[in-house]
Amino acid sequence: MDLLHNLLPLPSGYFGASSVLYDLGGLIVVYGPAGGAWHINIEDEPRWYRGKTTIVGAGLLEMDVILGKDPEFVERIVSVARDLNRNFVALCGTPVSAIIGVDLKGLTQAIQKRLNTPVLCIKTSGTESYLEGAEKAALALAKTFLEPTVKIPRSVNILGAIHLDMGHPQHLEPLLSLLNENNWKVISIWGGYSSLEQIKHSASASLNIVVGLSGVSLARYMYEKFDIPYIVGIPVGRKVQKTYLSLLEGIPPTLPQTPNSQKALVIGEPIVSYSLKYFLEAELGIKTIVISVLPYKDLLLSPKGLKGSFIIPSKEDIYTCSEPRIADLMNKSDVDYIIADPLYERLLYQKKKFIPLPHIAMSARFYWDMDYEYIGPRGEEYFKKQLGIT
Repeated sequence: MDLLHNLLPLPSGYFGASSVLYDLGGLIVVYGPAGGAWHINIEDEPRWYRGKTTIVGAGLLEMDVILGKDPEFVERIVSVARDLNRNFVALCGTPVSAIIGVDLKGLTQAIQKRLNTPVLCIKTSGTESYLEGAEKAALALAKTFLEPTVKIPRSVNILGAIHLDMGHPQHLEPLLSLLNENNWKVISIWGGYSSLEQIKHSASASLNIVVGLSGVSLARYMYEKFDIPYIVGIPVGRKVQKTYLSLLEGIPPTLPQTPNSQKALVIGEPIVSYSLKYFLEAELGIKTIVISVLPYKDLLLSPKGLKGSFIIPSKEDIYTCSEPRIADLMNKSDVDYIIADPLYERLLYQKKKFIPLPHIAMSARFYWDMDYEYIGPRGEEYFKKQLGIT
C-alpha cells in the first residue's frame, strides 16, 4: 500500500465512470449509502455547482443494507428515470455493493424490464482507479449505442477526453482547430463536448484519436467491431503539429536525438505526459523523464489498428503512485524542471523550476480555473514562458 502524506489519492472507479457519462443526459446511480454521489459532485466534478445533477446516490441506510431492499431500490430508480426522462440509466458499484455482494447485473436487468430507456451496468467496486471505471463506462456506451454504418472520409472521434485527465474542455480547442483547418471532420468527443446523439454516430469515423488512457480500450474495441484504426497522442507546439498531421495519415513519428544538458520530469497521465515529452525533446532539446501515475504497459504494445503513437518511452520512464519514490526522483541533483500538478510541489525540498500542469484526478477542482495550456501553439507559449525561453 502506498501511504500519502502530501498528495491526494486518485479517484475510484465510479468517479471515472461519471466523468465519461456526465454530459450525455443520462441518470447515473451510485449504489451506496445516502450521500454517496455527493463526493463526486463536490470534489471531482467541477462541471456541477449547486445546479441540476445527473449523478444520484442510492440513498441506502444501514437497515437497507442488512435487510436487502432491492425491490424498493428498483422502484425508486424506475420512478426517477420516468420523471426525468433521461437518455439512459447507468448503475455503478461502490465498496458497499462489493462488500455485501450486490448483483449489479441482476438489478440492471430488473430496472431494464420496467423501462424502455437503455440501462447500463458499470461494474465498479470503488477500490479500482478512476481509469478502470472510465474504461468500463465508455465500453458500455459503445456496446449499447453504436451500430455499423458507412464511413465518412477524413473524419475522427476523439477518445479518452475525460475531465479528470484533460481538465477544462477549452484545452482541446487547439486540437479541434488543427483538425478543422486541415479538413478533418470531428464526429464525436468522448468525455467532453459531444451529446449522446453525436456519440451514436461514432462508428462513421475513419480514424480515432486517443488523447487519454481511458480511450485505449475503446479504440481497440472500435477497431475490432467497426474497423476504425487509431493513433495515440496530442500535439504540443507548432512544429510538432506538422508531425501530428503526418501521424494522422499513418506516418509514425521519430524522435530527434538533440538533447541539451537540461533535464525535466513530467508527472501525470501518461498520454499527456509522453506527448509533452515529445515536444520538450524534439523542439527544445530537454531530456525528459515521464513518471506516470497510471499503468501504461498496454500503450507499449503494437496491436492491430494502431497507426502511430507519440508514446516513445525510455528506460528511465516509470509508473508509480509511491509518494516517497516520486519525491526522491523530483529532488535528484540532475533534474532542472518539474512539470506536474501543483500539489506535487509539496514534495520538493531542493531548488527546482516547478511548472504547474493541473491533473484534475489528483487535485480535483482546486486548479480547474488555473491559467495554463498544453496543446498546440498555446501549449508551446505556456511552456516556453514558464521555462524562460523567448
